[in-house]
Amino acid sequence: MDREPEVDREAEVLTGGMANAGAVLRHGDTVERPAPPHVSVLHAHLRVLRGQGFDGVPVPLGVSASGRRERLSYVPGEVAVTPYPDWAWTDDALRSVGALLRRLHDAAAGVPFDHSAGWPADLADPEGATAPGTVVCHNDACLENVVFRDGRAAALIDFDLAAPGRPVWDVAMAARYWVPMRGRPALDPAYRLRVLADGYGLGRADRAVLPQVIEQATAVCRAFVERRVERGDAAYTAAYERSGRTEWDRHQDWLVDHRPVLTTALLAD
Repeated sequence: MDREPEVDREAEVLTGGMANAGAVLRHGDTVERPAPPHVSVLHAHLRVLRGQGFDGVPVPLGVSASGRRERLSYVPGEVAVTPYPDWAWTDDALRSVGALLRRLHDAAAGVPFDHSAGWPADLADPEGATAPGTVVCHNDACLENVVFRDGRAAALIDFDLAAPGRPVWDVAMAARYWVPMRGRPALDPAYRLRVLADGYGLGRADRAVLPQVIEQATAVCRAFVERRVERGDAAYTAAYERSGRTEWDRHQDWLVDHRPVLTTALLAD
């Protein structure tokens, strides 16, 4: 029977995230972590992105004999983990996240992909299969998945949930975490959404629909969490118990109520 190699007791356990908490190990310049079911497709995509000149992704280094663990190059830099540091909420950091996403999408636009290649549907754009300009989006550019160097977003990690979608979908997903849409009273969501869109260089047509796409992305994220709670996933159950159905309802109502304000901020000259 195929066996996994023994865990290196000297390995550094990398923190952050929920799904793979405690299972991501660093061995010098190499990171070993649980492999997604579509690991071969994902590794091929990362290699082609780098071939397109986008160096803001890890280098795939291989998969264990069982296929359950993947190896990637360690991406040096600084990652914001809870409690999030003040530098993560600066305008410059936010603007650079938008610029990094734009670089990713520009590179991905030159990469052909197969819609039927096993991309995960968990956080995928529901319109990704039919929308023009579809690229493989990251879908989970949260604070823990963006690597900073010298105060600027330089790379993305954890592409497990990447899947084809509209670029504006990826911007909407990022906005949920980086603006954020609710949860930090000291920050102005309308202003910060504009900063993110400016950093990305988002076109006017996409700016006009971005608030509604954020509403759509929030519904997809809620369904994602609730599916995991139904399966008995302890990490997601604990988080859901802290927020709960009522808080999700309030959040979604807030997005609908503030759509005009967000849209005005995005389209202002």
